[in-house]
Amino acid sequence: MVGLDFLKKIEVFGGLNDDQLSSIQACSTEEKFHQDEKLFSEKEKASCLWLVKEGRVDLKFELPGGRTTDRNTVSTISEKMIIGWSSFVPPYKYTLSAYCASRTCNVVKVDTLSLRDLFDKDPKIGYLILSYMLRIIGSRFQSLEQSPMMAPFRKTKIVVHMGTCGIAAGARGVMSVLMDEINNSGRKDIKVESSGCIGTCQNEPNITVAISGERPVVYKNMNDEKIRLVFNKHILMGEVQTDYVQQD
Repeated sequence: MVGLDFLKKIEVFGGLNDDQLSSIQACSTEEKFHQDEKLFSEKEKASCLWLVKEGRVDLKFELPGGRTTDRNTVSTISEKMIIGWSSFVPPYKYTLSAYCASRTCNVVKVDTLSLRDLFDKDPKIGYLILSYMLRIIGSRFQSLEQSPMMAPFRKTKIVVHMGTCGIAAGARGVMSVLMDEINNSGRKDIKVESSGCIGTCQNEPNITVAISGERPVVYKNMNDEKIRLVFNKHILMGEVQTDYVQQD
C-alpha cells in the first residue's frame, strides 16, 4: 500500500488532512519500471495521475514509426513530481509519452475515475487538488517557455505524403532518410508527420515543408539524395530548392 508519508510530500496534496489523504491512498497503486521502459504513450487514453516516488521519468514526443531519442525529450520529471493531468481534461489523452529515465523508477498511479468520484463526494478535496495542480502546471509551462530547447519548439513541420501511390514510389525510404537527417542535425524544432496522397500521383514521393511565417512548399519526386539536399539547404539554411518544387 502507498504510504501516507509519501503522499504528504506531494505538492498537489499539500492542503489535505490525513483523512483526505487516506481517501487518495485507497485509489492508488505503486508500480516499478526499468530504464527506457515506457510508462504510457502519446495519445493513449489518460486514466491515471502519476506520482514519481523514486527515479526520473522523461516526457517525449514520438517520432514517426515509434522512434525516440534523447533529442525529442521535452522535460524530465523527478521525485515527488506529478504527471498525467491530461486525465482531467477532455479528450483525456496523454499529449506526450513517458519513459523511465533512470536505472529503475517507482511511480504511484492514482486512478482518476476514482478521484472524480471522490471529488463528487467531497468537493473541498477536488478544489484543493485542482487549485494546486493549476499552480504547478503554470509554473512548468513558464519554465518550458524560458527553456532554450523549447523556444523554437516545432517551428518547422515536414509532411511526408504516404498514400498508396507515395509508398509505391518510395515514400517510406524518404521518411527514413529524413528522420536520420533530423537526428543527426540535433534540431529540436522540427515536427514530422505523414499524410495521404495530395492528388499528384505522377510526382510522388511528395513532401510539404511548412516553416512558421513562410508559405508552405511542396517538393516532388523526392529520393534519398533530393531529401538530403532539401533538408540541408531549405530546412537548415532557408534556401528553397526551386528545381524540385511542385508548381501550383
